[in-house]
Amino acid sequence: MTPDLTERLWEQNPDALMAVAPDGTILHWNLAAEAIFGFSRAEAVGQPMLELIVPKDCFNEEARTQAEALQRGLTVYESVRRCKNGTLVHVSVSTKAVLDADGQLEYFLSNKKDVTHLKVLRDAKLVEARFHDLLESTPDAIVMVNVTGRIVLVNSQAEKMFGHQRAELLGQPVEILLPTRFRTAHLAHRGGYFEQPRTRTMGAGLELYGLRKDGDEFPVEISLSPLKTEEGTMVMSAIRNISDRKKADQKFKDLLESAPDAMVIVNREGRMVLVNSQAVQLFGWSRDELLGQKIEILVPERFRGKHPEHRTGFFSQPRARSMGAGLELFGLRKDGGEFPVEISLSPLETEEGLFVSSAIRDVTERKRFEQTLRDKNIELENAALAKDRFFASMSHEQRTPLNAILGFTGTLLMKLPGPLNAEQDKQLLIVQKGARHLLSLINDMLDLAKLGANKLDLTTERVDCNSVLEDVASTLRPDAEKKNLNFVVVLPDPPAMLHTDRRALSQIIINLTGNAIKFTEQGSVQLRLQRLVVAGRNMLAFSVEDTGPGIAQQDQPRLFEAFSRIEAADRRKLEGSGLGLHLSRKLAEQLGGRITFNSVIGTGSTFTLELWED
Repeated sequence: MTPDLTERLWEQNPDALMAVAPDGTILHWNLAAEAIFGFSRAEAVGQPMLELIVPKDCFNEEARTQAEALQRGLTVYESVRRCKNGTLVHVSVSTKAVLDADGQLEYFLSNKKDVTHLKVLRDAKLVEARFHDLLESTPDAIVMVNVTGRIVLVNSQAEKMFGHQRAELLGQPVEILLPTRFRTAHLAHRGGYFEQPRTRTMGAGLELYGLRKDGDEFPVEISLSPLKTEEGTMVMSAIRNISDRKKADQKFKDLLESAPDAMVIVNREGRMVLVNSQAVQLFGWSRDELLGQKIEILVPERFRGKHPEHRTGFFSQPRARSMGAGLELFGLRKDGGEFPVEISLSPLETEEGLFVSSAIRDVTERKRFEQTLRDKNIELENAALAKDRFFASMSHEQRTPLNAILGFTGTLLMKLPGPLNAEQDKQLLIVQKGARHLLSLINDMLDLAKLGANKLDLTTERVDCNSVLEDVASTLRPDAEKKNLNFVVVLPDPPAMLHTDRRALSQIIINLTGNAIKFTEQGSVQLRLQRLVVAGRNMLAFSVEDTGPGIAQQDQPRLFEAFSRIEAADRRKLEGSGLGLHLSRKLAEQLGGRITFNSVIGTGSTFTLELWED
């Protein structure tokens, strides 16, 4: 026989035909083997046959039959083999030992015929004869499956549930009754069950679904039981449609989940049977960790001893009530943290008996807010008292002696009472400077207090803004000339007129210009008034531009805060209350305007008061 003919006969064999080396690796793999087991020739050749297609519980069987083939030349038996997708097939196996010219084993020639369908028919006849009447009398749908996962029996309830005729299901993989998304995982679960068969509920804790012939899905409960027969172990599945129960449960769960509070349902024994996601989030336990546990795990240990007594009292007289009225109640998180709670209890009558529904609310924020409110009220009361004391102590009568000091110091410095020596003149100047600073500080604080109390009286009149800036310039020019600064005033022509409070406007310009002169050591200070049109409205912009050190970016956010001073080394020697800019902004707001600024370190700053003309 020519090699080509041998190859054609090998490939045209309708059964899986493979050659296996003495060490168990596959030497040849025909087309029928590819079709039956799902492995291509490239995937199979060179692989150990045991690991590729033989289930673990058949390893010994394979070794035994190969030994028999060596002894007898040929063995024939039935077994199961594993496909690439994890399913099992029943096969009739013929194994022949092929020897070389010296009588040494060259390879095993193994022929495997797929007899899965024939096995299903035999299994079906067996179980039908033995269990038909029994299975038809059960209220649940029954589906019986053999080791390859093929359906060998269904009762009439299963036909009705899934919409298939019995003949349509026999011999089919049981996965035909599952939604597509679960089928791959089910193959592994099925294989695991046959390795350790025992009576149990399928997929405990999982959402299980069946699939009807028309494509509809429905929730199910499944109980599995192994059944030993002459043809091997089979699995009986009792399947129950729980759609109605799911709908009822879902409505109740939706109601609990829609509640704004943590909800915990407890039975008479004090064990939690249902919790919503708010409870899971509030207490830090997972749902599985809470269900079945005593409710006392959510109660601080110092209260646990009395809690069962309160619970028993509720079940003896069930009615809606607030728990621990007038008491401080606390919950306990998984991490041991405690938090104040409010709890409302309601009886819940069900077919399974009486339960108690607990609505639990974390009142930490409310307690904190209440305490903050109490503290704030005390603070406001103290502030009001302090303000009253402030106004009392800083009244006009107390400023009178300070003005007197300034007046007499000025008289002495003018040498009206007589001449002064150089040291006396120096000391009096220090006294005068300190008194003026103190009077300025008192006036600033009084203005701040009045602004805070909305007691600042504004008198609106038609004001010549050019005149205001000229007055400010004449007042502050000597200070600028003492520092050899170029002091420039730029005014519009004709003069700008504005309905505003002259004193407040003047105070703002004085504060801004005074700061510019104070903090500028060389260069210039420019005071400018401009007419602008912004968004169709007329506006006056009072700008004070200096060539001072500028303000650091990190200091700018707190520039207008009360008592805020920039702590640069070259500023600490300069006097100031830290109220000038704060008061200026407050006054600008009272006038319906605002103050903006732009500052660059090493270049200088520009502060602008913007007021609307109309």
